[in-house]
Amino acid sequence: MKKLFLLALVPALMFSFAGCKKEESKDNGPAPLVVQEKNTPFYTKLTATWCGPCGAWGWTLNKEIVESIGSDAISMSVYGSSTSNFQNSTSIKWMADFGGKSYPNFTMNGVNKTVFPTPTSISTAQTKADIITGAQDFRSSEVLMNTAGKLVWEGQKLTVQSVVKTFKQQEGEFYVGAYIVENNAFSIQNGQNGEVQHPNVNRGSMSSSVYGVKYDGGLGAGVQGSLPDFTYDVPQSWVKENISVALIIWKKEGDKYIYVNGHIAK
Repeated sequence: MKKLFLLALVPALMFSFAGCKKEESKDNGPAPLVVQEKNTPFYTKLTATWCGPCGAWGWTLNKEIVESIGSDAISMSVYGSSTSNFQNSTSIKWMADFGGKSYPNFTMNGVNKTVFPTPTSISTAQTKADIITGAQDFRSSEVLMNTAGKLVWEGQKLTVQSVVKTFKQQEGEFYVGAYIVENNAFSIQNGQNGEVQHPNVNRGSMSSSVYGVKYDGGLGAGVQGSLPDFTYDVPQSWVKENISVALIIWKKEGDKYIYVNGHIAK
C-alpha cells in the first residue's frame, strides 16, 4: 500500500511544481516597448479661433483630410495666433517653420501643401489631393527610424516613456519631441456656433525646446535606444481621456528640423 501511495503522490507533486512555475513566469515586469517598422505621416492644419474661413470651408476641409488619411497618422490643429485660445510656443514656431502664409494652411510632414491658384484664393480640392498623396507616398517609402512610447498618469502628472529604433544606418543630428494632443477640446470658433469641439488640438511640447531632446542613442541599423522620460503637469481643464502624445523624430539640418517619423502614444 505504501508503494502505491508514493507512486500516486509523485505525479501530483510534479503537477503542483509545474503549476507554481507557470504562475511565477507571469511577473516579469512591464512588457518592452516595440518599435514598428512603419512610416506615420504628420498632418497639421494651421488655424486660429478668430479666423472665419478656418471655421467655415477650412473646418470642412480639415475633417475631410483627417478622415481620408485615416487614424494611422498624426493629425493636429495648430493655433499659432496670439489671439487664439489654444496658442502656445510650439504652435507659434511651427506656424513659421512650416511655411504658414495665412490662416488656414494645411501641411504634410512639416511642409505647407496649401495650393494657391491666385494670391487670394485656395484650391481646396487640390490641397486635399496633394496631402492625401503625400501621406500615401510617405507610408510607402523606406523606413529609416521610428519611435514608440506609453503614457503613465499619476493624478495630473503625465509621464511618457519612449524608445527609438534605427532601421537603416543614419548619420547626423536627431531630436525627439513629445507633443500633447487633446481631441475635442472646447472653445469658440469663428464660423461655427458658440463653443465647439476642436479636433486634435496641439497643446504644446512636453520639453522646454519645441523640437525636443537630442537623441544620443546609436544610429546603426537595428539599434534601439531609450530616451529620458518626458513629464508634464496637465491642467485640470484638459480632459485626460482625450489626451494622446505624438512622439516625433526630427533631423536637424542647419537651423531647420526635418520630419523623420512619428508615433502616437496613448
